[in-house]
Amino acid sequence: MTYRVITATLTARTALHIGSGEGNDLTDALLRRDAHGQPLLPGTAIAGALRSLLSRLAPRFGSPLCAALTGSGNSCACAVCHLFGDVNPTDEGDSESAASRLLVFNAQLEGDSPSSLIRDGVGIDRVTNAAARASAVKFDLEVLPAGAVFGLRMELRNAGSEDEALLAAGLAEWQAERLWLGGRVARGLGAFRLEHLEYKTFPLLLPERVMAFLRTDKPWEQAQVLPDWLTAQLALLHPVSDNRDSEAVAQGWVTLTGTLQAEGLLLTNDTLASGASGFDHAPLPMQWGDWEHPVLTGAGLRGVLRSHAERIARTIATAEAWDSAADGAARKGFFLSHCPACSPVESRKDAPLASCDALLKGKVPTEDIVDDEHLCLSCRLFGSTRRGSRLIVEDALFSGGRSSLKMLDFLAIDRFTGGGAEGLKFDALALWKPAFAVRLHLENPKPWELGWLTLVLRDLAEGRLQVGFGAAKGFGQVKLESWIATFGYLHPDDVPDITQLEVPAQNSGIYETVQISAGTSGWRALAQRWVNDFNQQVRATFVRPEDLTLAQDSYFGHVDALYPVLKGGAQ
Repeated sequence: MTYRVITATLTARTALHIGSGEGNDLTDALLRRDAHGQPLLPGTAIAGALRSLLSRLAPRFGSPLCAALTGSGNSCACAVCHLFGDVNPTDEGDSESAASRLLVFNAQLEGDSPSSLIRDGVGIDRVTNAAARASAVKFDLEVLPAGAVFGLRMELRNAGSEDEALLAAGLAEWQAERLWLGGRVARGLGAFRLEHLEYKTFPLLLPERVMAFLRTDKPWEQAQVLPDWLTAQLALLHPVSDNRDSEAVAQGWVTLTGTLQAEGLLLTNDTLASGASGFDHAPLPMQWGDWEHPVLTGAGLRGVLRSHAERIARTIATAEAWDSAADGAARKGFFLSHCPACSPVESRKDAPLASCDALLKGKVPTEDIVDDEHLCLSCRLFGSTRRGSRLIVEDALFSGGRSSLKMLDFLAIDRFTGGGAEGLKFDALALWKPAFAVRLHLENPKPWELGWLTLVLRDLAEGRLQVGFGAAKGFGQVKLESWIATFGYLHPDDVPDITQLEVPAQNSGIYETVQISAGTSGWRALAQRWVNDFNQQVRATFVRPEDLTLAQDSYFGHVDALYPVLKGGAQ
């Protein structure tokens, strides 16, 4: 018998939120803490994220699909359930249900506990582009800043060689920085880096060894490190091309990194930072009081990308509606049944661009899994309250040099007197030409999704998007620079288009990867094919079910006479 333990550290690359399910007068959602008041990563959250990852990976190594992916309520004998315990345990005579062979302990903070911050957020109305006050989507939550380090410990009990190989696959992915834990992951929080991974053993064959094991409270500190364990286990894994048809199974991913460079002043606001600084508006710092390292939140950047993506999709659908019919009523009917992007903050069924969730109320129970046909294209890619997103937009951390801050004064003008409006004086602490490191990650990308993102990122690279507030006043003009797209695949059949490019493949975790940029040979032709797929999806493929058709929009019958669709310079 041998005591086997895995130790490592988890370092937060972005701020994180592991919620307690409780709030107070300060925030809507508090962090999870231990009995001493210190933030922690619950073992359940770590094990849940690892199990979810391995459930998607295991079928690509020959394991049957887990019952958690198929929706079956029967006992499961897949490789993941063998390691973590049956997802549907039962005591029936022919069942193979067993307890978990992997014990994941709470990860405690190492070193001094950093001060927590309060993050504010608000939903944006798709019609007015202002805060969605009517939908009451203002919220805040407590987060732990980037840089927090947690000690990770896992123990293996009666695990076989196949269990260890599967576990190694998940840890290799975490070591490659594809690890997200906690809440609001798709909106920038919870990105981690796994470091200092060690696999240790403590033989318990001799009585004196057993006594030594029992006398210590921390036997993992006396265990011997087995070198190159991860490399040896990964060598046992051989991906297959089977089970690629299920969207719940890992097929590939794309990660885009780059620098978001502001052309001038950029205004963001954090409530606590502004209160501490004495300014009415102040940028969000990475850690409390650290004005040298401001942060552009993933939630804010994601909102800009989604809003612009929706405008592109609705513009194409509007043009197609004008081509499809000659009279206004028919054009409107076509658009309402083909509109590819809803307003996710609108909860009324009869509102312009009503959300997919509003349309599904009373038709599909909230606990049921919704299919693609129930969701608009925007909700399929960016997520909705009915289904999470496969696209992660991380917090963009300040990159390069020292941040430059400028103090600005604002004064509203009285429209009658032409002078300053009484009581409408305010100031702001603005960032001058800051640069932020941007990272987007998309699981199992489809060609039309890549085409859609290509159009959005093209406009971002050309300076057509603004971030922060004060865009109408000239603030927040940014450009995406020095971007690199990394595509990962387990088998060449997963991304045949990418593997045809004349770019050498590399290794990252358990994936083969290919890196491309604007200068890569064949990139423009490949991107154009993806854009064509997106156009085809919007113009011809996507149709809303009859019972989920929009009732209202914000264009046809409202301003279409003022802003007609132009084709080649003529209506």
